Amino acid sequence: MSANRIIALLACLVLTLAPSVTLPDETLTLKTIMQELRDDLVKITDGLLVDDFELIADGASGIAEHPKIPPEQVKLVAAELAAEMPAFKQLDSQVHSQALAIRSAAIAADREAAHRGYQSMIDGCLGCHAAYKKRVARVLAADLP
Repeated sequence: MSANRIIALLACLVLTLAPSVTLPDETLTLKTIMQELRDDLVKITDGLLVDDFELIADGASGIAEHPKIPPEQVKLVAAELAAEMPAFKQLDSQVHSQALAIRSAAIAADREAAHRGYQSMIDGCLGCHAAYKKRVARVLAADLP
């Protein structure tokens, strides 16, 4: 085998096995985060329907560990909600803690506990959307160029 061929093969191997460098995602917004959360919620739902605990845990992990909202958007939301921010954060905390509970239940293959956590998490999602979605969407849309 020629030296050039060996170098080319080693380069391919290094590129394949090297850890990927993650650059900051310039398109990360509250809207894109919420869309990812929806996709994770669908994973949990599908997992519950077919008793796929790995899928349930994966979806719950995605929700529990979702990216942070960009600071500039947090400021806009906080300015809009003002005194309501503690209630908004409480709903966020409910969803987060239930996602952790769902993941734990899935790891333990406890379908009933996962289902209970799912119902509570959905209550938090729907409560937040009913109370804040229109206002938050409006204030964030007003900030677009």
